Amino acid sequence: MRKKTTRKLAGLAIMGAMTAPLAVLADGAPLQLPQSVSSDPQSKSLKVELEVKSEAYTLTGPSPTSKDLTNPVVKARGIKLTDSKPTASQPNGLLVGPTLRIRPGDKFDAKLINSLSYSESEGDGSHSMTNPHGFDVINLHTHGLHVSPNSPSDNVLISIYPQDTPFTPLGQCRQESGKANCVTGHYKYSYAIPANHPSGTYWYHAHKHGAVSMHLADGFAGALIVEDPKHGLESLPPVKAAQEQILMLQEVQYDGDHKGDSTDPYQITCMSVYGNNTGCAFGGSNLPTPTVTNNAISVNGQFQPSISMRTNEAQLWRVINGTIGNVVPMCFLPLNGTTAPSPASYVLATDGVALQRPTTNTTDLPVLIGNTPVANPVNGNDILNNELLFLAAGQRLDLMVKAPTKPGTYGLYDSSVAGAGLPIGQLCQASAYTNATPILTVSVTESASEIVYNMAVPSQAELNKLTAPATITEEQSPQLPTQGVTYGFTTNTYADKDGGASVVNGRVFNPLRSQRNLALNQVDKWAIQSAVDTHMFHIHINSFQLVSRGQLKYPFPVWRDTLLVNCAGVAETNGGCSFPGGLTGATPLNNYGEVVQFLQQPLDYTGALVEHCHNVSHEDNGMMELVEILPSSQGKKGKSGNMHKVHSH
Repeated sequence: MRKKTTRKLAGLAIMGAMTAPLAVLADGAPLQLPQSVSSDPQSKSLKVELEVKSEAYTLTGPSPTSKDLTNPVVKARGIKLTDSKPTASQPNGLLVGPTLRIRPGDKFDAKLINSLSYSESEGDGSHSMTNPHGFDVINLHTHGLHVSPNSPSDNVLISIYPQDTPFTPLGQCRQESGKANCVTGHYKYSYAIPANHPSGTYWYHAHKHGAVSMHLADGFAGALIVEDPKHGLESLPPVKAAQEQILMLQEVQYDGDHKGDSTDPYQITCMSVYGNNTGCAFGGSNLPTPTVTNNAISVNGQFQPSISMRTNEAQLWRVINGTIGNVVPMCFLPLNGTTAPSPASYVLATDGVALQRPTTNTTDLPVLIGNTPVANPVNGNDILNNELLFLAAGQRLDLMVKAPTKPGTYGLYDSSVAGAGLPIGQLCQASAYTNATPILTVSVTESASEIVYNMAVPSQAELNKLTAPATITEEQSPQLPTQGVTYGFTTNTYADKDGGASVVNGRVFNPLRSQRNLALNQVDKWAIQSAVDTHMFHIHINSFQLVSRGQLKYPFPVWRDTLLVNCAGVAETNGGCSFPGGLTGATPLNNYGEVVQFLQQPLDYTGALVEHCHNVSHEDNGMMELVEILPSSQGKKGKSGNMHKVHSH
């Protein structure tokens, strides 16, 4: 297991006019959007049935594992919408979950149906905190939503087994997690969305410990969008007028040794996802390693699709990094001799929360992502640019992408095609992408008709009026960190079958008792660091307010629920860092990894939740903590406050 914990990271590109890569494919097929269903504004409710079933899916576009194959077929545990109220748009058969749209104050019910079959060879009878297992056991996590962590809401400790599961493994689950958390066939989730919940892009995916990487490789994920036509992004005229693009970035990590057609589909296997010959055997003979494994990123279940824009057009892009553990920057490299500047990306929201920069000028535009990373940041704005540029696994961006005044073609790239070992400042050079193929192309053309399209971008002043969390003040903040997290690994003397375990503060996940207690309404200052490798800190239910990264402070509150945490300089020098340098500079201070600090105040809900690395291969290997939110009376008294401020228009 240990050697698989360092993941390939997804790609880096650059905005601006420069020499294009030498090898460029023609524009791909148009990007298809996932099936979509919205809540009923009258009843303020959405009911869906979601079924997980092993089926063959066509991934449109050129196969990354075969030069002679187009539209490869893969067998996957896909998730489909089988029923909904209101009725959904027509299904399109993509290997991506349907887009679910809800509003603040809604009741959201989701029946998750497990139509898989029990299999010992898929680890369904295993129970381990470090070894991947239980690939036919599922559950549901509403990533980023501020809802109750208790059943029947966002309880990720639930395991939904196939209907034909024998009593013995089910009984073992119940001994470990309690009878209520171990069910067969299906489970009915129900979520009460707060009336003041921020609008923006969230997502849902399976969260069965030991199988999260497998399920993301299966495409078990979809967009979950909170829309607020009164106090959210949807209240802004340019957003309402803009064409919307949903981009679910995924790494469908299949075994490419098969033909990849309908007679012999590619298979998503334990070995193609985890590569652990011993651990994937589940008591049998060691398994062979696939000679070819797909590591290319797809968008909505499509390889190398294309988005069309017209000159000066501004589109709304909702981008979700649903990969296993990649980092994808949202910038574009000019292709095919393009000399026009690349499309501009204005940030409307990070992880579902409006990015509210202080401004006194009503005409200021939102924060613009810079053309390149800042290799050696010297101030908060440099840190902010790098924070927004690199989209880590689990993170989302709501963007207004505005096309240039002249036509052109642009590509978004995967860093693995540029080769390993490049420092962060060189990853945005066109020369790094010679002979590379893009994840996505953007084609900007002159409008050939009189059809009106959106060219406007909201102002920063408009964003500042939207519903967002109330700023945690310096008066509320502890002077020193009160919560600390260090992500790292053990040697193979601990968890020998896995080649070592992935740990938080030296401990693997333990579902039997809380490993960290927090108090409702109490403000904590967290300090997060990596001992080795690149990680993505994620905590459920409550977002957090970024304070500093390394020695540099963020220029204003930035809210996230998932955070890129890079490795120490020693590990980087020795080749143990899968991302080339921290966001604070190529060489971290004193050769230690950058420490990221943030403030968090748990509000509204008590109960058990988790924090973990969202490089979910690390999570499956043990890098997760059980966290308990206790009533205020059981912890230190904290200053309470409303979760979100609401501005009147």
